[in-house]
Amino acid sequence: MARLTAEKRKEKEEFAKLLFLKEDITDFKELSERTKVSQKTLREWEKEGNWKKLKRNVVLMRDEQLTLMNDELAELNRSIREKKEGSRFADHKESIIRRQLVKDIKDLETEASLAETIYSLKQLLDFVRRNDIEDTKLLANYVDQFIKQKLRS
Repeated sequence: MARLTAEKRKEKEEFAKLLFLKEDITDFKELSERTKVSQKTLREWEKEGNWKKLKRNVVLMRDEQLTLMNDELAELNRSIREKKEGSRFADHKESIIRRQLVKDIKDLETEASLAETIYSLKQLLDFVRRNDIEDTKLLANYVDQFIKQKLRS
């Protein structure tokens, strides 16, 4: 393989990491075929980047963040309810915090992250794979291009 620019190398590494973490492609032969990177290089990236540890943590992050924000919102609302009668409303600072928490919670619950998009695409590829391997190869090529485009934006 020809020597890559630092930018291209980083792009390929990020793509491989996403496939490893989000699509659960831990077979280095398949990962090599999908990324056009040698298995040796992929193993080095996996070791240097501690991908296995990241793989364990990636699933928890979103759920944990959502739980924390919901807890914060509940505590804020409880604090407002516990104010003396006639003052049980959010002051300016509390209303800004509450509005931002509600927005952030909604965003986490409704907007698909790149990881979730990749997960859905993986399910589609698995479905097509059961029916037609050639279609799967074609679709995987488009999926890979789509993911690379998303990484750049």
